[in-house]
Amino acid sequence: MKRFRITKIVLISIVPLAALITVLIVSAVYKPAVNSILSEPLVDQKTLHTLAQKNGSSAVTTHIAAGIIPPTNSWISGMVLQSTPLPVYPMPSSFLAKDSGFEVGQPTIQSTATVITGEHVPGIIASINNSSTFKLIRYDKVSASLTYYDATNHAIGLLTLAEGSPFVFFHSSSSTTINLSNLGVVSKDSTESYLRYTLNGHDYAVVAGKGATIKQTGSNASISIDKDSLVTLYSVPNGRSDQLRSLAGNELTSVNISSAQQQGSSLTTLTYNTSNNKPTVFVPMAYSKQTNKTSVLGTYDSIYGPMNGTIGNSFTSTVPLASASNSLDLSHISASHKQELITNLKKDVSTTSIDKTDSYYAGKQLSRAATLLDISEQLGQTDSTNQLKSILIKAFSTRLNANYFYYDTTLKGIVAQNKSFGSEDFNDHHFHYGYFIYAASILGKYDSNFVSNYKNQINLLVADIASYQQTNDVPVSRYYDPYVAHSWAAGLAPFADGNNQESSSEAINAWNGIAKWAQLTNNAELQSSATWMLSGESATASAAWRTTDTDASYLKSYTSPLSSLNFGGKRTYSTFFSDEPNAKLGIQLLPMSPMMTSFKTDKAAIARNVSSSIKNDNYNVALGDYILMYLALSDPQKASSELTKQQDAFIDDGNSRTYLNAWVYSLTD
Repeated sequence: MKRFRITKIVLISIVPLAALITVLIVSAVYKPAVNSILSEPLVDQKTLHTLAQKNGSSAVTTHIAAGIIPPTNSWISGMVLQSTPLPVYPMPSSFLAKDSGFEVGQPTIQSTATVITGEHVPGIIASINNSSTFKLIRYDKVSASLTYYDATNHAIGLLTLAEGSPFVFFHSSSSTTINLSNLGVVSKDSTESYLRYTLNGHDYAVVAGKGATIKQTGSNASISIDKDSLVTLYSVPNGRSDQLRSLAGNELTSVNISSAQQQGSSLTTLTYNTSNNKPTVFVPMAYSKQTNKTSVLGTYDSIYGPMNGTIGNSFTSTVPLASASNSLDLSHISASHKQELITNLKKDVSTTSIDKTDSYYAGKQLSRAATLLDISEQLGQTDSTNQLKSILIKAFSTRLNANYFYYDTTLKGIVAQNKSFGSEDFNDHHFHYGYFIYAASILGKYDSNFVSNYKNQINLLVADIASYQQTNDVPVSRYYDPYVAHSWAAGLAPFADGNNQESSSEAINAWNGIAKWAQLTNNAELQSSATWMLSGESATASAAWRTTDTDASYLKSYTSPLSSLNFGGKRTYSTFFSDEPNAKLGIQLLPMSPMMTSFKTDKAAIARNVSSSIKNDNYNVALGDYILMYLALSDPQKASSELTKQQDAFIDDGNSRTYLNAWVYSLTD
């Protein structure tokens, strides 16, 4: 089975804050920039226009307004890039857009030994009189706005929703009626301006602003709405009085994101802007660690555990500041181990070729060769170094051109001509190009001519997955979602469970490679942006992929050691390509680049994950070499004793015996 891995214009600039380097990402309407002034543009127009220009994806963009860059790899992708809109999971609620209206749900979280589900179940079912379609007319990384139209293309109203907001706002453009059905048990305190009811164990509420009136009849209700009225719909926190009601009139307009580095931490601040500048309610992810001191007004269940709702306009989350690295420290290894590495290096170089035609497996080959190059340079092996440089330069030169890549004019990005895991629909580009960029960061370190000759081409790949600039050509940070602090891998998100990501480690590898490439090319803005994404992705991968928090009663049935595939509305102990436990762990580890020595913070989870994936100390299984490297983080001596048992046939195509041994020796000697 295919392995799917699993915006728009935001400005990022260096802003002084005390003595800190700060990256500011300013929310904006996702339309092409007209008069933007860019510092050190990633996209060189001459290089871009050497590529073929075409639309190669299966995306359906009829629900996207003209001038809006389609939001691939986003939490809203399935809502606006499919012929039939799919549910999305903005947290804490779920949402389904329809041409005739919409649904709001509060998922009931259930768990089994291998699956945690929080699928969309409609709690508010709303139909809009005379509505025939909707279009995405604005979005930033966290919020989105849809306009509903009648058959004559006359705007009926604007609907806004956001990750971390329990509210859905409908602001009318003309007089209309919203009909609600299947209300459940209606509360006695409901009025003509307020409706509350219980359905499937959850409480839902609707607040009608000035110019709107609710009339309830049995299990149905109609909301008569004048032009320029506001109707707010939401789910009420568990077992609480409705404290959200007093804030329901503060219409959300957009969300700004800013980030900073401070005393070994990476900080992300989300600011929820309202039309009247008054407070709203925000609900951070369950694993999010906030610096704000806020009181909790209610709790929502989620697939990650309880989420606490608080009042305000912004919250700041903190994670450890990650340190990018593309080189093992081999300066201290023993003479005997050094000689062993030299012997292995010569063998590995003799079998090195870069012949794959698709961007994923070719990327892994490039990364493998570049990793060998770094070891060869450290060990002073001139012949091996020259061979590897020649192989790498030839491989890059045959790929960084129009014969290999094209520019997708609809989805606005760089795509390999040969399809791989749905790459034509923008699946997994950060995994694929992460390898290219990582390899380039090593080759460029030892060959300045490579940087001079191919900087613009590598920057196109960077721009496709992680642009920090507002341009007409690519979206900003296409893959990374600052609210959930991880990436989304599916380009079009064709899943009822929302978007997803499987290989958290390959996402980490992408941001690590970009940070090192930025350092090599002296691009401070890119380095700050990449380090921010690297820090968030690393912390979330540890908290939500390689470990699981099942303290909540509704999660206790989940007994799997990790969550290897996370969707917006589901977490599973599974992969798209194998049901073997070694695959479920291994896909969270490859390629074990040097910065991934930071995985040692998993501590006790390392032994648990390894023992659940490897039986009888037999690492001769798919991705077993990476699991052995993971073991070395907690028990390097044990890992070292297993090296001679590792068969060549079970060393991954992106790895080598030289690097495998070098990794372990760097931790033992």
